[in-house]
Amino acid sequence: MNPPPFPSSPDDPGVMGINYKCEPLQFRKGDPAYVFSSYVHGDPVTPLLEAYEGDPVRIRLFDGAQEEQHSFNLHGLRWRKEPTDPLSPLVQSQTLGISEAFNIEINEPYKEGDYLYYFGGVDDLWIGLWGIFRVYRERVPHLLPLADRTAPPERTKPLPRKTGKPPPKAPNPGNPCPGDANVRKYEVVAIQKEIVYNRFGDHDPNGLLFVLKEQEKKVLKGKIKPKPLILRANAGDCIEVTLTNHVFKPLKQDPHPGVPVDAPFPPSNRVSMHAQLLKYDVLGSDGATVGFNYDQTVAPGESITYRWYADTELGACTLTGFADVRNHRRHGLFGAIIIEPAGSRYLSQETGEELEFGELEQAIISNPGMPDFREFVLFMQDGISLNDKRGRRIPDANGDENGEERPDFEDQGQKGFNYRSKRFENRLRYDDRVHLVMSSRVHGDPATPVFKAYPGDPVRIRLIMPADKPRNHCFVLHGHSWKQQFTDPLSDIVSCQGAISIGNVFNLIIEDGANHFPGDYAYRSGMFRWDVEQGMWGIFRVYGKLRSDLIPINGNDDFCNCLDWKHKIFMKMVSLFNYKSFKYKAKKHYRKGSGIYKKFYIYKKLCIYKKLSLWFRKGLRKK
Repeated sequence: MNPPPFPSSPDDPGVMGINYKCEPLQFRKGDPAYVFSSYVHGDPVTPLLEAYEGDPVRIRLFDGAQEEQHSFNLHGLRWRKEPTDPLSPLVQSQTLGISEAFNIEINEPYKEGDYLYYFGGVDDLWIGLWGIFRVYRERVPHLLPLADRTAPPERTKPLPRKTGKPPPKAPNPGNPCPGDANVRKYEVVAIQKEIVYNRFGDHDPNGLLFVLKEQEKKVLKGKIKPKPLILRANAGDCIEVTLTNHVFKPLKQDPHPGVPVDAPFPPSNRVSMHAQLLKYDVLGSDGATVGFNYDQTVAPGESITYRWYADTELGACTLTGFADVRNHRRHGLFGAIIIEPAGSRYLSQETGEELEFGELEQAIISNPGMPDFREFVLFMQDGISLNDKRGRRIPDANGDENGEERPDFEDQGQKGFNYRSKRFENRLRYDDRVHLVMSSRVHGDPATPVFKAYPGDPVRIRLIMPADKPRNHCFVLHGHSWKQQFTDPLSDIVSCQGAISIGNVFNLIIEDGANHFPGDYAYRSGMFRWDVEQGMWGIFRVYGKLRSDLIPINGNDDFCNCLDWKHKIFMKMVSLFNYKSFKYKAKKHYRKGSGIYKKFYIYKKLCIYKKLSLWFRKGLRKK
């Protein structure tokens, strides 16, 4: 399979396997929603990992040969990034390359069911790098119980077998949550919508999105620009997500970007949602129909409810559509849920108003037990299938500098952040000065998110890699650094996060906050040729002066320094009056352009926050 076109070809010949075995998806015919189902296809030939409920498990993970990087993922089970460090973050994926080895120690309780393990890149999955970790509650004759654990009960029902038919629907989502947990509910809809990635018209005509039910009509009508779904919840919350499928039109298989040993694989119109790192019942809320688990996908017009438990502050957790990993992810069917510190509130950066759903990619997280911080959510994307404004497929970067070598499958497709991309080619058509290609003075701001803060503001970046190719990336933020492991105070401080692949999430807590020197700082991939040139870059903007569309936090000194003593006295005077009684008058004079009322209207809105009001009172007493 996949032979080289000629001896010593630079192409990537051959395929891949796990322990000398692979289970290619193309041979598991039928609806892709059931490609992992043992009811339909039987168990895969890859190793079947087996245990009884709650058994301590050690997975010894090796990459012996030959060329590519991979990303090991495991549904429903977590481990420490460093097994000997109790402060190391909890993870569910591990990137590895040639000659690397890792020890995965699973010590948390878990229940019966089939848990999917796989290597995350679409090329790896397609070729067959996946398998099942099967957990039994009752005893099976071929698996000895661990001697130091309570023996499992004797088996009372036969083991399930292949039927050739889809499994029954999950009767309920299960309940992993304690009885006193706060319940947070979301209604999400999967839709079809063309996604435009920039003002030059680069677009994905076959876009698929998760959107909040409340925003579905506005997104479809173009009143809200498509962005990856972002949900927020707090540590200790019980999360219920009801997913409705509105993908009604038949989907077409997109031949680009390609995969090794490609073959027809008609897309599924069924959808699902898998949540990373959260606690759940794998039989009803995994979001993937795996092994002998129940069906957890839904057809067009149907709905399903998943229930997850956030037992601790986890930060970024990927949400992925798993009803068709070959055809859905690349077109945008992913999102994230951010698990914040317990007791947090989510505020708009522009107005300070509390967000009902916490859906913005830039938000203020306010918590009574810690300083407020700005939170930026960033999705790294590769393997995107984009057309230009005339409907022509955007060609891939050439495999070599002379344009004579076709790119590897791992490098095909376009790149971007958060459904947006700013390719150099588009900019250079209008101004060919390469050294100014990232200049906003020359070209305007990029389509990718422009994150905003004041000097010294506490900042957390939630970095997520949901799709789609296995080629590793790295993330660079100019002028800033962070701890490599955000939960460990003794972790190394770095300014570049490497080995990023499918399923990886990173929580970057910026050291000393936003840079104390105002200006524009680039964030980007570390690879210029393959990534940055194709649009994987953006701007982190640090303002030195107060702006009406960016409220300050924590009594930021840089905000206070931009007010002279007259304005401070004026603020003190108006703070003695009721805000609502001045609101109409302020708006009236604001429209007229009256300078003092313009300042009043902006600053008065800011002073409704208790911390700022207290600061002003203390400052005036000193004056």
